[in-house]
Amino acid sequence: MPRIDRVEPSKHVKGRYLVFLDTGAMLKVGQGELLDFGLRPGLVLEGNDFDRLLSSSLDTQAKARAARMIGARPLSKTELVSRLVKKGEGEAQAQKAADWLEELGAVNDAEYARTIVRHYDHMGYGPQKIREELYRRKVPREYWEEAMEEMRPGLEAAEAFLAGKLRYREVTEKELQRQMNALRRRGFGWDVIREAIRPYERQLNSCCDD
Repeated sequence: MPRIDRVEPSKHVKGRYLVFLDTGAMLKVGQGELLDFGLRPGLVLEGNDFDRLLSSSLDTQAKARAARMIGARPLSKTELVSRLVKKGEGEAQAQKAADWLEELGAVNDAEYARTIVRHYDHMGYGPQKIREELYRRKVPREYWEEAMEEMRPGLEAAEAFLAGKLRYREVTEKELQRQMNALRRRGFGWDVIREAIRPYERQLNSCCDD
């Protein structure tokens, strides 16, 4: 049965403690484990105490890492779990940490979906591009449509994009084609694109008639 040689506070992470065992192993624990298990030098971890302590320690580490990640930038729940696993956390610990943050309200997939939609809509992207971004960020599909109701109408967004791009440029057939391709890459459908460029086509045809 392992015995604790010494317990030291971490020099790098506030609230973390390092538990050194006579087996040569070292556990990283939080203040909760320190108090709950009564950890102190000389303590022998009997029965399944070591396994319970190890499991609790891993959960605490995963929660701390998850909190740091979500504090740095918003993430979907699935995205958070995936990143935790990539950083070395176990699947079970990563899921528990994500569930914990969801219960606290720090992870909210519905609000995250709305944030993504508002951001990319403001940047002038169309529905298809925004759906691709929601998919890439692992936002559950059940939140997509409600979030996308906050978007500007597609035609309005496409018209605003064209107005910004063509305000100080000569409207030529080549330039119109370039902007049409840009709108397509930004996720707008061809029906919306054709409607948005119609005034510029009329302007171009009017110039040609003259």
